[in-house]
Amino acid sequence: MDCAQIRDAFMTGVVLPNESVRAHLSECSQCRELFEHDAELGRKLAAQAANDFPFPDALFEEIATDVARETGLRAWLRSRPTRLRVPSVVLLVLLAVVTGGVLRERPDWASYPLARVVLLLGGYFVLCAAAVRQELSLSARRARALPGLLAALVVPFLFAFAPATEASRHAGPGGALGCFGYGALLTLPVALLLWLFDRDDRPSLRTVGLSAAALGLAANLILELHCPNGNAVHLLLGHASIGVAWWLVWFLTRSFSVGQGARRSRAARA
Repeated sequence: MDCAQIRDAFMTGVVLPNESVRAHLSECSQCRELFEHDAELGRKLAAQAANDFPFPDALFEEIATDVARETGLRAWLRSRPTRLRVPSVVLLVLLAVVTGGVLRERPDWASYPLARVVLLLGGYFVLCAAAVRQELSLSARRARALPGLLAALVVPFLFAFAPATEASRHAGPGGALGCFGYGALLTLPVALLLWLFDRDDRPSLRTVGLSAAALGLAANLILELHCPNGNAVHLLLGHASIGVAWWLVWFLTRSFSVGQGARRSRAARA
């Protein structure tokens, strides 16, 4: 069973053996989309075939190109179930927290309030895990980008703007660039894994916002454990801005991907 047989079956109305179809769909994300939502897309293709609507050769060439891209390590990782992809990213976040925060903890940790540990750090982690889950789920691509972007921008301010200890209240704004680089560097492997697991070659703005939110929250969790500076300017430039920076990176990457896809489509139609 291959992609051409699946496509031809929808076009001609031929019923294929269920076992062969299931075996193929377990390995091919493109053909799975034909069967989603009660085979809505596949039935539309069949209806168009029944009405003798011609399909341009360029369409099938583009489909063949997309199928050919689904090979290699990233294709295998993208095909893993959500229940495996989400915990893998969350575990990598925990590893980054242990590496960057716990093993290089802030010098005033002994006076860090216990209630803040439970509420702030627990809140960061839960929200980060929720953003990862939503980013890697198909339902996240049907909503707008605003909630994810707001999470990346606002949540670090709400949680981290109040200094944790008395010493942090009187710190100066210096070292913001160092904290920014530290947080961004430690979340870079998480960003790479999110990209490897993402099944959408042209991510929606919602997906971009959720990715940035997850990375920004993870970076601020690390920095809260690592950095004793509670100065407002330092937090603004060195901590909270990491989520915004990741949003810009994802947005520019998305824009480039969409532009490349549009150019390929125009070339195929020419």
